[in-house]
Amino acid sequence: MKLNLRFLYLLPLLAILLTDRALGEFVFGTEEVRPAEYLFVYALMGISIFLGLRYYRRFEPVMRWWFLAVLAGIGMLCLESYGGWNTWAKYPHVFSKLSVILPLFGLYAYYRRYPEPSYRQLVAVLFPTLLLSLVVFHRDALSLGSFLDTERGFGVNSAYLLLPVALLCLNWYLTRGEMLSGLSFLLALALIVFLQHRTVWICAALALALNLGLLAMRVPQARHMGRRLSVLGTMALAVGLSSGLAVVLDNPAVVQKFAANLDDLLHPTTQGTGSFRMHQYEAYMPLVDERPLAGWRLEGFELPIQLYDEAGAQLWPDFTGHHFHSFYLDRLFYFGWLGLALVIVVPLVSLLRVLRQPGPITPELAALLAFTSTFFLFGFSYDWPAYVYGLLGLTLAAMSFRTAPAPVPARPRIHEPESAISLPSPA
Repeated sequence: MKLNLRFLYLLPLLAILLTDRALGEFVFGTEEVRPAEYLFVYALMGISIFLGLRYYRRFEPVMRWWFLAVLAGIGMLCLESYGGWNTWAKYPHVFSKLSVILPLFGLYAYYRRYPEPSYRQLVAVLFPTLLLSLVVFHRDALSLGSFLDTERGFGVNSAYLLLPVALLCLNWYLTRGEMLSGLSFLLALALIVFLQHRTVWICAALALALNLGLLAMRVPQARHMGRRLSVLGTMALAVGLSSGLAVVLDNPAVVQKFAANLDDLLHPTTQGTGSFRMHQYEAYMPLVDERPLAGWRLEGFELPIQLYDEAGAQLWPDFTGHHFHSFYLDRLFYFGWLGLALVIVVPLVSLLRVLRQPGPITPELAALLAFTSTFFLFGFSYDWPAYVYGLLGLTLAAMSFRTAPAPVPARPRIHEPESAISLPSPA
């Protein structure tokens, strides 16, 4: 009997996904501080560097330069640390802003060398594990009272992981008509709504719009997309009525809760957590403007916290790092515009290039492109979680095979017949 070892290609991606708290709770425990997780993350960094160097020749030229630039940035930060503090890595919090990029190159190198993972196996592992984590570790959040009190259970990073599951299941339903995939999409989307992370709501709306557009224009298997979407809508209505969801949604308290969430979305700078982010921008932008090119780096860790509560006390103790609720503000403060460009320029340009190119793509790649596009929107509200870099490396590897130029066929050699007469050249 021949064993199917395709599952082994999924293991590096699952290792990166374990950095998410909801998945890591099964391995590292539920404590707030988990030392084993830190050792695991350091091991991932080392393995990523090894894979990048091992398969460096398989990199695209731009990825080679990007990989070397990140390693050079970490090296210069080490020299700065040794010159100013007489130690090679003074503040690991600051170093992590660069080292967190390394898994991107590790997964990119791995999936340039080996076949990409089975996305069905990915969903078969990821989705049930997220559901099990919600039931086992956060069952108190699965109630109407928790919904009304905004006790989410999952953090925003874990809820964000439901989005690629929803996109992949939707694409399999729309291209192959699989009812189980359609029901899985509805369940994942319902959980995204139930967990009430408004940033994930916006990212889901953007991803669904991009995904449907890619299916309509670039995926040949989605010929019956309109009919299947109508069937999916009917199925969602039937499931809602049969499960009693319509009664819950008719509850005035639930309606008011949704109205409050939508009102916060419409007023992002004055209500909810959006107002906190605006205060953080106002507090830290003067420091960013003071060092706009390369940021504060290690010296920034020693700066006092700039945010205070109503009583005038600091929100966080000094020397614990500046807890930014924005990927962009975080990179601008620590590494300036150069540091921000180091992270986003290559993936953004690669993504735009693939989106603009004609030609068919697979349903799985359409889902990855739609999900990856939301990273740049997600970054306005939160720092990128570590697993985002791994998924970005997988997507860049998949895009590299999609955009690789076709080999130019050799010109056929024309053989002259033996009876051909060679004319002398004129004098």
